[in-house]
Amino acid sequence: MSRRPLELVSLRDLSVTFGTAKALDDVSVDVFQGRVTALLGMNGSGKSTLIKVLAGVYKPDAGATLDVRGAAVPLPLSPATSRDLGLRFLHQDLGVVPELTVAENFALVAGFPTRGPWRGIDSRRHAEQVAATLEVAGVSADPRTRMADLDPSTRTMVAIARLFAGSGRDGEVGESVVRDRLLVLDEPTASLPAEEVDRVLSLLERVRDLGGSIVYVSHRTDEVRRIADQLVVLRDGRLVADEPVGDRTADDIVSLVVGQKVERTRHARRVVVADGSAAALSVAGLHGPRLRDVSLRVERGEVVGVAGLVGCGRSELLRMVAGAQRPAAGSMTVDDARHAPRSPQAAIEAGVASVPQDRRGEGCVLPMSVHENLVLGHRRLRRTGTIDRAAERAGAADLMATYRVKTASPDLEIGRLSGGNQQKVVLARTASHDLKVLVLDEPTQGVDAHAKQEIARAVRAVAERGVGVLVGSSDFQELADLCDRVVVLDRGRVTGELLGEDLTEERIASLSTHHGAAPASSAPHTTPQTETREALA
Repeated sequence: MSRRPLELVSLRDLSVTFGTAKALDDVSVDVFQGRVTALLGMNGSGKSTLIKVLAGVYKPDAGATLDVRGAAVPLPLSPATSRDLGLRFLHQDLGVVPELTVAENFALVAGFPTRGPWRGIDSRRHAEQVAATLEVAGVSADPRTRMADLDPSTRTMVAIARLFAGSGRDGEVGESVVRDRLLVLDEPTASLPAEEVDRVLSLLERVRDLGGSIVYVSHRTDEVRRIADQLVVLRDGRLVADEPVGDRTADDIVSLVVGQKVERTRHARRVVVADGSAAALSVAGLHGPRLRDVSLRVERGEVVGVAGLVGCGRSELLRMVAGAQRPAAGSMTVDDARHAPRSPQAAIEAGVASVPQDRRGEGCVLPMSVHENLVLGHRRLRRTGTIDRAAERAGAADLMATYRVKTASPDLEIGRLSGGNQQKVVLARTASHDLKVLVLDEPTQGVDAHAKQEIARAVRAVAERGVGVLVGSSDFQELADLCDRVVVLDRGRVTGELLGEDLTEERIASLSTHHGAAPASSAPHTTPQTETREALA
């Protein structure tokens, strides 16, 4: 008979009220030693609020209690008290400085060891401590390496290993330190492509096997099913499930989170046969640091996906079309006019606008309001040359309604919105330009299942206006559900094209890993890839 695991953290009767609205309503939850607890919920469900109570950022309402390792801890916590209790937090942005080395990034949270009073920093000892911490965590990284020079998954793993820094005698880290910590990870893999996620999950499994405890927030049900022992689900600030993962399927978990069965929707695909008219976008022989002789067409009203593994050149291609990067060779046309933008603004003037992969860094201006972010690049002027703010607010309100942006007020800072609503703001602003081509890079990265559906519907609505849509994603199921056609890249080259019944998640994955070729379609699309596709069949 297995023993019940020890309770590491026990929260009881937790409510948090902002103004008159309850972000959390009488939530009680336990986190067990040596277990991975998945904290799930749609955007706005209260996950972040609960995490910030544990981090000492938010003050709970009266009546809440907290026990850590069986001892009562007064609330509210301060950030310092939270840290002293062994609680560590990692968010999507990781909080690292790319220009600094791994060791220097460790020092940002743990400080440098010194040789003694007035004798300065002991850099050698610090490097040894960092190397020892990385070894315990099973992370292969040199403490002297700049973070910017690491691949994305290794950067994430270093950031996770850093959560164990600064403990033990003289900064030594061993298994006892791992067991003493609770790691709260808020979507650490959201910005990673699928093939890089496995390395991070393997690290977390190692931490659990060493006796470490993890609260894991993610919208990716496959990750939850792989590493989580317990499901804690919040909906509208209330606890709706606290149970073992067991043999629950991905659909079961999504239904728990959303509150109803979510049917996967796949739109009726268009089979576009080129009729000699100009394409919305035509790319011929494009070369770049990663790209090698890439050609494709996007017809008016067509949604074309670009798939491939890390390093395939997918994002590079999208940046070139959007004017954020210049190709080394090749040509592009938009509506039969030469397209060689020197900047994103020049691309917009040519009818090409982009939703970037990094919505917080490149898509939003975080200190500005929702309304201000919606009207960026859309200044409305009176005849006198002054800003017509009434017209701007009316236009912003229309966009919020059309794209189903949920916010308490259009004057709220956009940084306070959920990831899904931030993305809908960026998409709404971008799609409101006079477009011929819309470019999307990872359009549903880090958003919940419901927001994914709303974004997909909005993208299809843009295509129905006659706009050509080019979308890159590491989510192959998303591409299969959303796109009319998918072009697959591998190491900078087109390996094939999928459409019709051949356009499935499995076929995209097969082509992306060079394990198979796309069969010829019964309704070929006359693009530069058609010959390649038939040759590979």
